[in-house]
Amino acid sequence: MATRKGEHHGSAASKRAILEAVLSRALEAGYEGTTMVDVARASGLPIGSVYWHFQNKEQLFAELLDYCFEIWKDANPPSRSMRERLRISIGTSAAASAGSADPAAAFWSIGLIFALRRFDDNAARQRYLGIRAEMFTLMAERLRAEFPALPEDEANKLARDITGMARAVTDGFRIAAAAGDDTDFEHAAAMAADALEHLIRTRVSELTDA
Repeated sequence: MATRKGEHHGSAASKRAILEAVLSRALEAGYEGTTMVDVARASGLPIGSVYWHFQNKEQLFAELLDYCFEIWKDANPPSRSMRERLRISIGTSAAASAGSADPAAAFWSIGLIFALRRFDDNAARQRYLGIRAEMFTLMAERLRAEFPALPEDEANKLARDITGMARAVTDGFRIAAAAGDDTDFEHAAAMAADALEHLIRTRVSELTDA
């Protein structure tokens, strides 16, 4: 008799295939419009394989967010310049909300579903909020390293302030893209990064001279 694992294709490869299938489906149909049957059909795997890996749709989306976040971290190493990190963060969110299926960008698009809709006691929404907080801390820590001349408390505050502003701009860009605004988001992202970089230089200069 075949093992349960064999019956349900319980491998890392099948799990990845399911996550990639739900990513494509979710970008098209959203959370409420995606079913486990849809995912099984899109992945080419039996429905039993989907339920082998994921207890329900909430767990499936929660793990999809984790999957996208890990790829996002790999695609955004700390070695990039501050301005480049800001530009990519803003531009990527707009690209994702416009329909990009790149997992590194798709976190923003999938997250938009959970940011704008309050699904009570939903594990996927709670995971989105948790990742959003982790991403904020990660970006603030990377930005903090750019201010070695500032006292620790001032550097921490500036890093958190700029990260908060960058996140707000990013949120706005992804909503504009999702709404179909006729905007050159790559150009707008570069302008926003320039503005934030100028603000950072101004604030560092003020704090250094104080």
